[in-house]
Amino acid sequence: MKVNFYSNLKRLKSKSLIPAYAWLVLIFAVSSIPHLRVTFSNIVSMDKIAHFSEYFIFGLMFKYGLYKNDGSRVKNIITVIVVTALFATLDEIHQLIVPGRTASVYDFIADFLGGAIFSQIYEIGVKSKRWL
Repeated sequence: MKVNFYSNLKRLKSKSLIPAYAWLVLIFAVSSIPHLRVTFSNIVSMDKIAHFSEYFIFGLMFKYGLYKNDGSRVKNIITVIVVTALFATLDEIHQLIVPGRTASVYDFIADFLGGAIFSQIYEIGVKSKRWL
């Protein structure tokens, strides 16, 4: 399969991706809140569930936007995985400079899995022709 870098970048400018990009801005804005602590009595993993969920939603919006623009399954899977990994990395690096926030490889993993797992769930729905 021949990969045309310019063509792939052009796909990322589609208007159908605006909701996904707006969601990323929201994630970035929340990550910018200093000393943000979300506590739930005895639920230690709630932080990871929140990370997973926010990127799961991103995966939903991003994958849907990509399919509205181009139905190529392989390109869309790779694009979601790469963009999710890239933004999750940037988000964790950004948190290093926000007072009271820390970067965590576990948060990155939760973020990445949220986007990647939704990507695969969406593929199952598309293949069974129930979604899209």
